[in-house]
Amino acid sequence: MKGRWVVFACILLCFGAAGTAISADNSPVGLMAALDPPSAKVGSAVLLTLTYHLPEGAHLSPGPQIKGLEGFTIKDRQTGSGQIRISLLVDRIGRFKCGPLSLTYFDREGKEGFLKADPVELTVLSNLGKKPEEAQLKPIYGIIPTESGLIKYLPWVIIALIACAAGIGLFLWIKRRRNRMAFGISQDPPHTLAKKEIDELESQELFEKGHIKEFYFRFSEIMRRYLESLRGFPAAEYTTQEIAVSIQKQEDRQLLPLLQQADLVKFADLAPTPAKKDDEIRKALSYIRETGSEFDGDLRAKGVSARGLRSDRVRVKRPEEAGR
Repeated sequence: MKGRWVVFACILLCFGAAGTAISADNSPVGLMAALDPPSAKVGSAVLLTLTYHLPEGAHLSPGPQIKGLEGFTIKDRQTGSGQIRISLLVDRIGRFKCGPLSLTYFDREGKEGFLKADPVELTVLSNLGKKPEEAQLKPIYGIIPTESGLIKYLPWVIIALIACAAGIGLFLWIKRRRNRMAFGISQDPPHTLAKKEIDELESQELFEKGHIKEFYFRFSEIMRRYLESLRGFPAAEYTTQEIAVSIQKQEDRQLLPLLQQADLVKFADLAPTPAKKDDEIRKALSYIRETGSEFDGDLRAKGVSARGLRSDRVRVKRPEEAGR
């Protein structure tokens, strides 16, 4: 009889462990936020903990974007498995409220998604103690107002600085005007310039010569500068994650896999096959053809400039190019 009770207890323990595992595996998808401590004084730091559960197969990008913290001073940030810890400075009197908060992620197909959490708030304590109304402020002694003899020359100094700034501005304007007259400005629309640069990049056969990273660095830069000229935000300076957040039109999202692939080659030493490279070039040219019609007509009326496609950076020549 005693043996039967032992077997029954073991069966209950097994079912309990299985239920715990199932519960752990089926954690609900979402984002939770908490501030610790719940109250703090001005000038102190508090910890914002974001606990997240992603959909199956999803992942965060390096340095995931968190919205809802605009205007707050972030002292430190640590990302771990299932949690992001952010140290915030309490730099305001009165209401200290974060949110609503959202965390950007990518699913298994590379599509962008968001986890959202309700706002969190803490109580800002007074630095005058528990009863600030009873605090007695002490006067400060020893501050003696003085007047410098240089103050009477301050207007002349300001006028001299303004004159110097105007002279420098005039000099730079004349120099820029001379450069434009000497070299001219390309009148090709951005989609035409982008196609020419891709053709030029392919003709140099960097990929075939083994310079895979350099090829993808330049390929990614061409597409980023084209997107910048097309949509008006500084895509050439943005990370791929920031570009994904800034994109508003659906047709532009077909560019994200190309930029993500280029990032893997540049920073993760991925070595794509020649067929993969050719396929990405075809997709890039197809995207340029599809969106290039937006530049047709009067470019000035649309406010679009082709200036951003050509990089102003000086490219270091490889040894085999030094003799050309």
